[in-house]
Parts: sequence; C-alpha cells; structure tokens
Amino acid sequence: EVESALQRTLPQACMQVTALDDTGLQLGLINADFPTGPLEPDVMHAVIANPAYWAFCWGGGQALARWILDHSAVVAGRRVTDFGVGSGVAAIAALKAAAHQACAVDIDLGALQACEANAKLNGVSLTVAPQLPLPGVQDSILLAADICYEDSGFEGVLSHIEQGSDALVAESRLRNLSQTLPALQKVAEYQVRTFPDLDESENYDLVQIFATEFAQKHL
Repeated sequence: EVESALQRTLPQACMQVTALDDTGLQLGLINADFPTGPLEPDVMHAVIANPAYWAFCWGGGQALARWILDHSAVVAGRRVTDFGVGSGVAAIAALKAAAHQACAVDIDLGALQACEANAKLNGVSLTVAPQLPLPGVQDSILLAADICYEDSGFEGVLSHIEQGSDALVAESRLRNLSQTLPALQKVAEYQVRTFPDLDESENYDLVQIFATEFAQKHL
C-alpha cells in the first residue's frame, strides 16, 4: 500500500528499509538513489498536487527523535500525539522510549499508512488520525517537527499550548520560535540533513528543539 501510494506520485521510485544513524530506528523511505534532478512535467505536477513527503525523514523529525531517545524520562509512561507526523519517526522514538501510547496525526492517508508500516518495522504500534484531537488528556505531550512555519501547523501547536498541553517542537525553518511562542524554550540543537538528501540549503541543517516547562524537570 505504501509503495503504491509513493508510485502514484513518483512512478519510478520504490520504498526501501533504511537504518537511521544514532537512533537504532528503521524506516521505509524512498530509495536513496532516486535522482534529484529535474522531473518530467507530468511527474512534477503530481509532486505538487500530492507530495509524498512522508517518504523522507526530514531533519526536524530526526532531531526530535534523537532528543526523545536521549531524554526518555520526558515521555516515559505518557501519551504522545505526533502532529504532522510524516514518516512517524518522532512518535516511534517516543514509543521506544517507553511512552504509554502514541497517536500519529496527518491529513495525508499515505503518511498514516507509512507510520503504521514504520511502527511495525520497529516493533511498536500506534494509532492514526486525520486531524488533531482536542487537548485535554492530562498526561499527553504534543510532538511537532517542522510544521510551525505553516499557519495551520503553528495554530495547532499554539492552541494546544494555550490549553495547557505539554509540547516538544523541532524546527529547521524557523529561528527563535520562543519569541513568538514564549511558552517554548530551546533545549537543544542538532546539525542534521533530511534523508535521503534532497540537496536543500544548508540553512535547514540546523534544527532547534523547543519544549514547554515540563521537560526542564528531566534534563
């Protein structure tokens, strides 16, 4: 199912199981040798209309997964909701770090299918949902990687924080997120590239991790 969803956008691509450095996690991602050069016009239109972003492990997700695995006490025994989940790497890392439960949220069906498949690869299971549930579960933590630069992502994170939810946020596109969301304080930063490498600007290699106050107790 996942490979079929990928090939509806990129007909010549395939999924391959990839081990992520420093995390011990495995993900099904687009083949690393897929050409990054210009695409045929019809393929480019398909990419714009239905981007298979969940077939990549973006820098923000990788960095957030690393941070969670290095600070497992932050999520241990708690529920996590991974908003704009993509490949599912952060939610999976939280489950490997002994989170009680994880919900993967994304508007793209392909992403939800990829998350379920990737969770299985790593010996864990999660639930999926097409939209962010209302805040209110006392022991829940919102995870968000590289989504605050979009209005809908920023508003979703802001809403949960305003309702008193704990949050862990990774951003490679925005700097000084604490200035716009004072409840978030920077706790770490990483140099990491999206995998497979999309030949993006090196400006996106720096990922900052932000957390609400609860995380400070475990650092």
